[in-house]
Formats: sequence, C-alpha cells, structure tokens
Amino acid sequence: MGQGGGSNTAAAATGLGAILGFKADQAAAKQAKLTAEYNAKIAENERVLLQRSARDEQERLRQGSDKLVSAQRVSAAKSGVVVGTGSNLLALRDTFMKTEEDAIAIRYASSIQEQAKTAQAAMIRATGASRASAIKTRAYANLLESGAKAATLMG
Repeated sequence: MGQGGGSNTAAAATGLGAILGFKADQAAAKQAKLTAEYNAKIAENERVLLQRSARDEQERLRQGSDKLVSAQRVSAAKSGVVVGTGSNLLALRDTFMKTEEDAIAIRYASSIQEQAKTAQAAMIRATGASRASAIKTRAYANLLESGAKAATLMG
C-alpha cells in the first residue's frame, strides 16, 4: 500500500482543499453582493436627503420672499401709494417671479443630483453582481481544476 496510499492521501487533501476554497469563494461572492447592496442603499438614502434638502431650501426661499413682499407692502403703504397699482405692483410681481425662477432652479439642480444618486446605486449593484459572478466562476474553475488534479493523483 506504499505508493497508492500516498496518492490517495494527496488526492483527498487536494479534494478537501478544493471544497474549502469553493466554500470560501461562495461566501466571498455573497459578501460582495451584500456589500454592493449596502452601498447602493446608502446612495439611495443620499438621494432622499437631497430631496428633503431641496424641499427645505425652497421653503426657506419662499419664507424670505414672503418677508420681502411684506416689507415692500409696508414701505409702499408708508409712502401713501396704493399697493395694487403701478410700479409697486410691478415690484411685487418681480419678487414673485424671481422667487419662482429660483424655486425652479433649486428643483432642477436637485433632480440632477437625485438622478446621479439613482445611477450610482444602479452602478454599485451592477458592479457587485459582476464581482460576485467573477468570484463564483473562479470558484467553479478552481473546483474543476482541483478535481482533475485529484483524479490524476489517484491514477
């Protein structure tokens, strides 16, 4: 049993190593997907924070505009001019229009940032899936290679 026993032991060790390596690679592939999903969720949460920030910024803009309109009305009333006519009306209209233009700009900038976060999350998931697939492929290749090596050792 001299030489055959050594070959069988080497083949068994090769097989055991292959199985352990395969299991480790499977775990690594799963971890790659989980990590990618976690990072994608972070990007999606950042998108939600961007939405909230834009909404808050618009609210601050509108509050500031309301204060300005109130100040303009008080100023006009103190001067004895009727607020709903002439240049006072134009000034109020300009304030409202500028506020709306600024609000539109805030929403547009926010939507671009939100789309970028959505795309980032998708890219993270795709990269994670690709990495997991590559690890799994490597695991199967190593398993097959080790199986062939064990079969050769067994003769």
